[in-house]
Amino acid sequence: MRYVLSAVFLILIILLRIFSVRANRSRRDIGKTVGWMLTCLIPPLFGNFLTVAFGNRVIAGIGYHLYMIGMDYFTFALLKFTFEYCNFTWSSKGLRIFVLSLLGIDVIQILLNPIFHHVFAMTPITVNGYIYYDILPFWGRSYHSAVVFGIFTAVIILFFIKMVRSPRIYTERYLVILVALLTTFVWQNIYLFSRSPLNRTMIGFGFFGLLVYYFSIRYRPTRLIDRMLATIASEIPESLFFFDTNRHCVWANKPALALTGVEGNDYYQATEGLNRLFGTFDEQEDNWTTRRTAGSGPDEKSYVIEKRLLSDSDGQVIGSFLSVRDNTDDQRALENEMYKATHDSLTRVYNRAGYDLLLAGVPMHSTFMLLIDADNFKEVNDSYGHETGDRILQKITESIRSVFRAEDYICRIGGDEFVVFMVNTIESQRKLIAHKVHSINRKLSDTSDGLPAASVSVGVAFGGDAADQKEWFENADKALYETKRSGKNGCSFYHAD
Repeated sequence: MRYVLSAVFLILIILLRIFSVRANRSRRDIGKTVGWMLTCLIPPLFGNFLTVAFGNRVIAGIGYHLYMIGMDYFTFALLKFTFEYCNFTWSSKGLRIFVLSLLGIDVIQILLNPIFHHVFAMTPITVNGYIYYDILPFWGRSYHSAVVFGIFTAVIILFFIKMVRSPRIYTERYLVILVALLTTFVWQNIYLFSRSPLNRTMIGFGFFGLLVYYFSIRYRPTRLIDRMLATIASEIPESLFFFDTNRHCVWANKPALALTGVEGNDYYQATEGLNRLFGTFDEQEDNWTTRRTAGSGPDEKSYVIEKRLLSDSDGQVIGSFLSVRDNTDDQRALENEMYKATHDSLTRVYNRAGYDLLLAGVPMHSTFMLLIDADNFKEVNDSYGHETGDRILQKITESIRSVFRAEDYICRIGGDEFVVFMVNTIESQRKLIAHKVHSINRKLSDTSDGLPAASVSVGVAFGGDAADQKEWFENADKALYETKRSGKNGCSFYHAD
């Protein structure tokens, strides 16, 4: 993925440079404006190239700053192009100064980010085996997004107004740019809502720049334009479905057709394919995002599904689009990271962080807490070494696991200290718990595996006897102390006074 995206960015940069030169040499009045806009697209594209091509924090930081500042220049160039292409004039000099001020402030505050760290910070992530640096946005990034998206939205509105007011014979030249703008805008929103770690939206902006050159300098019929836009949308890795107001699928890109198993252009069957994969969706008339799975076992895949309504200038809903993104790899990576964060690497049971999560969530009124401490573990480490000590900890874990149910939770909260949450129980099951502890110590006394004999002391407290989690643990600790005081190698139960 890294090399493919890097190559795409470089190709787009080269093409934009070539066409910017051609636009500047064009005899059309708008040629120099188009050339400047294409030139302004190069810095943010190059910034994205740096963040993708190199797994280096410094280079990625330069890339993100270059991308954001470049987007400010491109946004103003796009606005200037819009006014010239649509033959609009600034309503007032103050409005132009206001827009320039917003962009100027944004450029300055981005340049100050290395000092004040108010726009974003960076964090390393791994995608498909490669290291990248994702950004953690702060208020400065929010300001940047508000300015850029605000102007971008204004440009879309201006093109729509021009298209509606123009004679039908001239509608096509504005419709083409508007569709390209909307396609890019949709792609950008898909990226923002999906929180994908790799920003590929500049590919859409690059193609948009090429389309602007093509249709403002070298005008072509609608059919050819539609074909080009459909080709761009088809190359988007997310599956895109567009629906009319009757919820009939009227268009889908190539990944969407492949996902639903539709052959040819029979888009109506796409809805059946979606229902077959994910079940029926809630027919609410608003925007939503959901996560669904398809398949089972090793073939199970995870998807992020987003619905967005499309409205005309009067706010009338004219349709909607659905994006389906396969985030199986991201989900598995997240689950793996979550497992590592909440599990002990030596014993493969929950660690202290996992214990804290469980403590806050288990139902106290039906759960026993067993606080387990290895007897004389320091002496074992000193006499036999840490490797043997680790093996004994693993043996203790396996002995605990062998006598408790799969639904019970085992945690290692310290060096030789464990906690077991025995859930879905009643207070009268104390004899059963005592029997389980006896079985654990019997297994630990067996030296046939070459390990020295070991034992554990256990303090048991029922959650229903405590007012809160803190008191619950204290009760188990008091019971453990009683076991230690009575000679270890056994268990004691906390009894409420």
